[in-house]
Amino acid sequence: MEGSASDGIFHFEVGGRKVLGFDTGLTPQAFAKARLGSLMSQGGLIVDSAVHGWNLEGTLEYQGHMVFYGADVPGESLETLLSHSDDNALLALQRYLKALAIIAESNGALLDTIALFPAGVLIGSDGSVFFAPSALAKRVYEYQDPLGYIERVLQWGHPDKTGVEAATFTAASLSYRLFTGTAPFALPTIAEPEKKRELLFQDIRDGRCKGAHLVSPSLMPEIAATLDRILCAEMDKPSPTLGDLIGLIGEPGSKKIADFYITGEAGKAVSERELQEYNRRERRIGVQRFLKKYKYVMMAGFGTALALFIIARSIITDQQKRPTTKGLSPQAVAESYYKAFNTLDHQWMDACVRKGIGKGDIEAVMNLFVISRVREAYERKVTVLDPEIWKSQGSPATDATVFGITNLKLLLKTEIPAHPDPGDSCSIEATYDFYYPEQAPSEQSRTLAIETRKDSLTLEWEKDRWKIVAIERRVLNPQSDTP
Repeated sequence: MEGSASDGIFHFEVGGRKVLGFDTGLTPQAFAKARLGSLMSQGGLIVDSAVHGWNLEGTLEYQGHMVFYGADVPGESLETLLSHSDDNALLALQRYLKALAIIAESNGALLDTIALFPAGVLIGSDGSVFFAPSALAKRVYEYQDPLGYIERVLQWGHPDKTGVEAATFTAASLSYRLFTGTAPFALPTIAEPEKKRELLFQDIRDGRCKGAHLVSPSLMPEIAATLDRILCAEMDKPSPTLGDLIGLIGEPGSKKIADFYITGEAGKAVSERELQEYNRRERRIGVQRFLKKYKYVMMAGFGTALALFIIARSIITDQQKRPTTKGLSPQAVAESYYKAFNTLDHQWMDACVRKGIGKGDIEAVMNLFVISRVREAYERKVTVLDPEIWKSQGSPATDATVFGITNLKLLLKTEIPAHPDPGDSCSIEATYDFYYPEQAPSEQSRTLAIETRKDSLTLEWEKDRWKIVAIERRVLNPQSDTP
């Protein structure tokens, strides 16, 4: 990087003194019009055993571009180091993780001011880590190459997370890159930057990435599972912390890259269950995206945006009395949750679970509920069928959406406390057939898919009622189309 602004962040000399520069990619005239002077107040961090501030000193023209600069920070880009899956790359990642932990312990709010992505981080040979000012580093790469900005910056972080959660997510992304040789979220092939960014963010928010063990079967199961729970996780499951990740990857120099892989035949197998779980998640994401897309298409076809907003709002808030599980046994709570699939009663489902649990289920039911009511108001016919009713009619051909569950069986796995106290829990196993519309390859039609599922429910006594606090789901058979 010596003396060249081609990489965005680079080393060069000013008056015989070496400095660290940030190339804006703008000519002096364009720079003046862009009014980027506010970026001078942005500061970076240098972390060794403590956290030290790093400040910009000024701007100047260099090789035809305006450059921000500050005191030189020796080191190699983390992006360059992680391009090789070797012991040096592992050491760099370990130093990066340790630096994040030191910042989080010192002042977690600082994590929102610095570049967490690898192109904005320098690893010193003495173990120190430099984090560039976030706003400045992002501006540098976005001005330099809008498509490259998506690959070098946006691909590694979560668009909605902040603070320690954002740092944990990016740390997991970089760990996934080191251990599998690929980024967790593939870049969409579309060339238009805004659309590419939109699709990438959708994949990240949905957790649409391939499990680390599926990409690298020899990777240690503990590492693969932790990365998956952070990056590809179901919203119902608690995510590991930054400390959990550091505990597995280790202190700087404590492990070699070979320590994270299983040798021999045991390290080559991918289980059928893992493949089924991946396919199930892909189908779930596809169903949710289809329902959201279909909802907006329907709305676009009926009246003005204001009228449809009022309709949707009135539908969702129509029930005056919110349901409650107070007085219900754990089995009754579980039964109420699953029956609500067939009645499209998202409020009952919400009443049965702790906040955040069953989010994917509830969103699917809510979206289909809105779609069905809007369609029925205009088409004057039933648009969603309960699969139990549909089967009792002989499963006739229909243009309605068949959605819900059949053959529900509940099995109590642990004893229910006779006089529960807050925090007491019990477990129930639920097996059932789930009917849902699946997007066809043409994206213009839907097919009916059926899955046999087994859910392990954990219910907990909260104040004066039982609530579902965890749902672990397995698909017992591959998805199949109805005959």
